Amino acid sequence: AVPANWSPVGPPSFQQTARPTPSVGGPSAMALTAVAPFEPTLDVSPVVKGEQRREGEEDMWKLQDSTAEFRTSLTRPTDKDNELVKVAAKHGPAGILAVLRKNKDYSWFVVLAFRALQMCLGPRQAATMLPCLRECDPVAFSIEMMELEMIDEVFQLMKYFAHVRDVHHHGLAIMEILIMDDSEWRDEVARKGGIALVCDIAKQRKDSPSIMCQVMTCMSYLAAEDYIEVMLCQHDALHYVAYVLKVHAANAELVTRASLALLNLTVCEPHVEELMDKQAILLILAVLDRHASDVHLVIIVMGILANFSVKDDVRDLLVSAKVLSRVASAMRLDPGNPVLQVACLKSLVNYSTNAEHYMIMDELDIPVLVGQMMVEHAHDDGVQRYGNYFLGQHTSCPIL
Repeated sequence: AVPANWSPVGPPSFQQTARPTPSVGGPSAMALTAVAPFEPTLDVSPVVKGEQRREGEEDMWKLQDSTAEFRTSLTRPTDKDNELVKVAAKHGPAGILAVLRKNKDYSWFVVLAFRALQMCLGPRQAATMLPCLRECDPVAFSIEMMELEMIDEVFQLMKYFAHVRDVHHHGLAIMEILIMDDSEWRDEVARKGGIALVCDIAKQRKDSPSIMCQVMTCMSYLAAEDYIEVMLCQHDALHYVAYVLKVHAANAELVTRASLALLNLTVCEPHVEELMDKQAILLILAVLDRHASDVHLVIIVMGILANFSVKDDVRDLLVSAKVLSRVASAMRLDPGNPVLQVACLKSLVNYSTNAEHYMIMDELDIPVLVGQMMVEHAHDDGVQRYGNYFLGQHTSCPIL
């Protein structure tokens, strides 16, 4: 029984309501009935066909977060909010290395440190340059990095956090900047095990176009040194280049970088033989067919064909695949471009030493094209030199 003056207290959703119920014991008997907690719901019913929502009906329920633009992600800040950029710019490689060693167990911290190194080393534009970078000399920064052998630390962290894509991304960016036009840094990267690391990353992330762009660029720069070209092929670099040309043939940027790598990796004749064994010679023709209007890529492909032409069996294979008609089309692509014409002439010279191949070229009017290019570019030494090679003043073309 409940006193007559009893009333529930507390939030309405948790109140118990006393209501009269019919009772066997008499009309004055009472019973307690529990009320379930009330949860407000938003009734956004679907629009019935033929009806339209009133203007602003959906927007009225959206939460307005006025602080979103002022918040900074601690693990993924923008460059201007990355405090490690200031550390690297002010204290140099030694300062950022000390901080990095102390926090090397956190992948997000390594990513921020690598990004700071990248910004201190890379080219800058006055409009977007951070104030803290104005007094940071990229050349002096790279020299101090070499003195500290800091690339060793970078490579170790790239191996340790091999499962973190951003570590690979920024680590390869650092390597690319350092080896772009500095042979000493290429030697340092090779000495510290960078060749094996680049090929391991290619193996792990061969289906990531953005990472493979960086890998191919690093390979092309490194292979500019003859002994590093040999080292790269010892780590099966040609396999990954061929994979890119086969699987990512539609990606113009990636194919261009892979072609640059292949150009430098086929200077050595045994590497052309290795491609022949891998049955990967004709991949370059498929690339040429797909990107026949891209002048820059065609120039690179012509250089690769010139490297391929030093082997008799490779020439025979390419002629059977109608490479000569493709070269003739490339010469007509931009007749006024002397760089393109030199590249095409270099790819043709060694074919002119074979009578059967020369007859095929004659049917395609290639000798006439060569004469026209020599007249049109009469003052270009390269066109004149390789045009004379083609016309028979020399028995072979010194490609290297």
